[in-house]
Amino acid sequence: MLTLSRFAVANHLIVSIQAQGGGLEASESWSQTEPLSKEKGLSLLKRLRNRLSPADQALRERPFEEAERFIDQTEGGIDAPVRRSFNNRQNRSIRIDIEVWSGTAFVSILLIITIVLWRLL
Repeated sequence: MLTLSRFAVANHLIVSIQAQGGGLEASESWSQTEPLSKEKGLSLLKRLRNRLSPADQALRERPFEEAERFIDQTEGGIDAPVRRSFNNRQNRSIRIDIEVWSGTAFVSILLIITIVLWRLL
């Protein structure tokens, strides 16, 4: 049986990028009806990084770099459900998580334009 909340999720892209561990829980989330572009995904990641203290940023320097590379190297987007963690090598609980709960994320702008034009036809 399809509930109203599941119907709403099925028609929206829901992405969460989180900084976790070491007593920290911070996130940037996105919900919309169109696929999330790589550029917007990288912007969310940067916005999350900028919200953290310099010490928390330093602990997650490599996980942030790995998450950025993951988003940037995605070809054709990724379809939900996806959960990917990028861990600090010395303390694996300190990490950056990328979660795609519904829809498609990290597509190129050209693909988004193609989808929009196709829907207009």
